[in-house]
Amino acid sequence: MRVSKFLGSVLAAAAILVGATAATESRAGDDASLVSVTCKGGELEVKASDPWHTNKDAPWKWDKGAIGEKTEHSVKGKGDKCEGTVKAYICKGSECKGPIAVPVK
Repeated sequence: MRVSKFLGSVLAAAAILVGATAATESRAGDDASLVSVTCKGGELEVKASDPWHTNKDAPWKWDKGAIGEKTEHSVKGKGDKCEGTVKAYICKGSECKGPIAVPVK
């Protein structure tokens, strides 16, 4: 009887641990929702959702174009087409996130 109670406790603890880990795990897709991308004719503009702002000092990259102007309000770039992925960096107070992979469409 004691062995079965022990195994039941171990299994319950493992299930709680797995559930807690899955609930707190950060996913890039979740962070990507904090960033909006607009692109037309190869002209890219990236903005962060309020209360976040773009981190102009971070090493932004666009795999299909070049990053140009960076401010705390937006980051702009130029490419041949509106495609690829931008590596974005955003901050809110002292909390910063990045690189966040955001698709360009």
